[in-house]
Amino acid sequence: YRKWNGFRLCAVDGSMLRLPREADVVNEFGAHPGKVNQSDCPMGLASLYFDVLNHLVIDASLNPANASERACAARHLEHTQPNDLVIYDRGYNAFWLYATHRERHLAFCMRAKVKRGVEFKRFVESGAKQAVVTLRPNKRSREQCIERGLSVEPVRLRLIRVDLPGEVEVLITNLMDKTVYDAAQFKALYHQRWGCEENYKRFKHWVEIENFSGKSALSVQQDFHAKIVTMNLTALMTLAAQRRVEKKPNRKHAYQVNFAQALSKMKHTVIVLIRGSVKTLRYLIAQTIDYLALTIEPVREGRHFARRRSNLKKRNYYSCYKRAV
Repeated sequence: YRKWNGFRLCAVDGSMLRLPREADVVNEFGAHPGKVNQSDCPMGLASLYFDVLNHLVIDASLNPANASERACAARHLEHTQPNDLVIYDRGYNAFWLYATHRERHLAFCMRAKVKRGVEFKRFVESGAKQAVVTLRPNKRSREQCIERGLSVEPVRLRLIRVDLPGEVEVLITNLMDKTVYDAAQFKALYHQRWGCEENYKRFKHWVEIENFSGKSALSVQQDFHAKIVTMNLTALMTLAAQRRVEKKPNRKHAYQVNFAQALSKMKHTVIVLIRGSVKTLRYLIAQTIDYLALTIEPVREGRHFARRRSNLKKRNYYSCYKRAV
């Protein structure tokens, strides 16, 4: 089980999902207004609390389209462990969320909105590599803390500068010990958050999480969580297979289990895993791990590709053509 400096490394992130155009679904989740001569599009906000090193979804929710990502994050924190380190993108900046971590004694690392914080601007202009600042709540922040039963006392946090091509990134953390958590570690630490983005890519393109099998709000929730269970079972099998892969020495590259191949294998076995007898389970688990340990790919560090953007509409899924697995 992979950890970072003894922490379970978790990321919180949200993503919009397209939902079936049905009255019950729209009533439950809402819709985004379409452009001129376009109808509204039913949408829902998916939010995940994701173990980025072990590819496991710890908590997930599918919420109305107008839900707050920060409120979703606060609910995810009810499923944390004392050794969790939570990574956030800059969309989660809020004094009450810092205070929540203080109350729960939880570690976090978050990207700052440099243009929206005086302290962050001053830090960037100073040219310092790191600094400890005391953040005080404004009127709105005090109200938010009081609504949630949180202390309004100032919060001491550590700012870390990360120089990127063409911009400066500022990371906020409550890991204050500079000897144990050197500032140079945090660029790579925050980059681990990208694992949550990759997981959404798997959900949307490989698992087709937007390809729903029913027309009701309940069926949408059932499909959403069923596919998360499938992804988690696949991740657990992959973890076991990866241990075997890493035991084979004398290779030019490090190798990892091909997750696409793992999903392809698991879609035929997940029902048996849930409903099979103990004897069947033991055989099937061993057989699956043996197979996954052979479906590997090299890990080539440092590769970078420009993001491809397209104005083409997403492909729609139709219930009459849904998959039978």
